[in-house]
This record gives sequence, C-alpha cells and structure tokens, in this order.
Amino acid sequence: MYLTGLSIVGAALALAFRESLENLIASFVIFFDKPFTIGDMVKVESVTGSVEKIGLRSTRIRTTEKTFVTVPNKKMVDSILDNHTLRSQRNVFNKMELHLNAEPAHIAGYIAAVEKLLSRPDILDSNVYLSDTGGPAHIIHIEYFVDMAVAIKDFFKLREQINLQLISLLQTHHLELAGESDVRKPR
Repeated sequence: MYLTGLSIVGAALALAFRESLENLIASFVIFFDKPFTIGDMVKVESVTGSVEKIGLRSTRIRTTEKTFVTVPNKKMVDSILDNHTLRSQRNVFNKMELHLNAEPAHIAGYIAAVEKLLSRPDILDSNVYLSDTGGPAHIIHIEYFVDMAVAIKDFFKLREQINLQLISLLQTHHLELAGESDVRKPR
C-alpha cells in the first residue's frame, strides 16, 4: 500500500515537472541550434514579432502590434518557425484583374511594359505573366524580389512607386480593372 501511494505521488510529480523539463530541454535546443537569436523578427503560429529575451522556460517576443508575448520554448522548437531576419530577399506579389473586354494585344503590351518596368538594378528578379483568363477577369500575376539590405522604408517607397506606375501603365495600354467599368456606369 505504501509503494502504491509513492507510485501515485511519483507519477503526479513527473506529470507536473514534465512541461518544465520539456521547456528546459527546448531552451538547450535553441541555444545550440540557434534557429533564432535576440533581435530576430520571427513568426511562430499566429505570433509575429521581434525576439527580446530567450529564457530557460520561454521566449519573449515584442509583436508587430507592440504587445509583449511569452511563448514556451517547447512551442518555439516544436512549431514551424519562420525567421524573417534570415530571408535573403523581400517578395512583392500583385494580382491585376483586368476587365474581360481587354484586347489580347493590349494585355501583351501591358505585360511587356511591366517586365521593362521591373528590369531595374534594385529589383533582383521578377515574373510577369497572364495566369488565368475567363471567369470574372483576365488575371496577370506580377511578382518581384528586392534585397533584404534595402531599408524597410525604402522598400515601401519602391513598392508604392511601382504600384503607381502599374496603374499608369493600365491607362497607357487602354486597360481597365475588372469591375471598374461597372462602377463608372450611371445609375
């Protein structure tokens, strides 16, 4: 009977310390494997932010909304972790949905003009293509990559300039966005 009581107490203690032990082991994994370090911008599950402290039990993250989140180290190790700081390039993806009345020659001219627009030294790689047609619109996918060394404010400014030029090119090539002509109709 005494042994049975000790077994139950031992099992309860083991369960109570299990989570702490798992987090401690995970902190050693973080220390030796270094999937992230203090200052890195990471995303784990639904939390995105900058790592401010790595402790024995948990990692503290300042989120992009400026809140302070404590994530158990076991979750940091067991979950899929996206380390944004280790990216080599920033990616921009635009989907232009053109009105179905667009002429193929105008679409082809627009694609060529966008390719020319994106062939500049601060853009490392780009893809522009008509990905789908029919349905509600003709869809052109525009994707480009910028070096991570570009400061974030400069990146946003570049993105804004390109977006404005994309709009201007629509007018130059006599193209309308899907639904645009419906908005202009008087009621």
